[in-house]
Amino acid sequence: MLRNIASYVARHHLALLALFVALGGTAVAAGTAVLPRNSVGAAQVVNGSLGTSDLSVKALSALRGQRGSRGPAGAQGAQGPPGATGAPGAAGANGQQGPAGPQGPAGPPGATARNLFVVLDADGTVVRSSGATAAERAADGTYRVSFDTDITNCAYVATAGQDGSPLIEDYHLFTTRTGSNTVNVHIFDEKNDPLDRPFDLAVVC
Repeated sequence: MLRNIASYVARHHLALLALFVALGGTAVAAGTAVLPRNSVGAAQVVNGSLGTSDLSVKALSALRGQRGSRGPAGAQGAQGPPGATGAPGAAGANGQQGPAGPQGPAGPPGATARNLFVVLDADGTVVRSSGATAAERAADGTYRVSFDTDITNCAYVATAGQDGSPLIEDYHLFTTRTGSNTVNVHIFDEKNDPLDRPFDLAVVC
């Protein structure tokens, strides 16, 4: 049986080859044939079989709707329970004043206060004085009185008058200082003319 089939194929191999080629070409042509335009409709498409990759860009854009308006704000949520109150801190200890310190030693005694003054006549004669070492009439209405100590930080007060004699005229006095121990007394009348008149001079330190 097999020998007869092999003999048949050997005698008709060209015809069989032509038949196989013809049948294969028809199958290829059927598989590669292009469908006519608009020949596929809803009936030919299986429901749910198409994906976004099967759609064109234009079709995808057409599927997007416009953005809707913003919705109303939601209701405010319920307020949470209040937190627990913290415990008060501990009270601080009351401060206490320390004991008074011991009394310091007494300071050295101060210098004995001195009375520095001079009572002078109109001609420059010293009537009485304390601490004055020299007094003179230097010029008309000008007198100089020197003391035996530094009077730089003192005040100088001159007043008109003479013991046992009333003041019968009005004249003016002012003082200046020369060096560290000399006071100058200047006397003028109401017209600012110099006058020689008696006076008292006190130096207060």
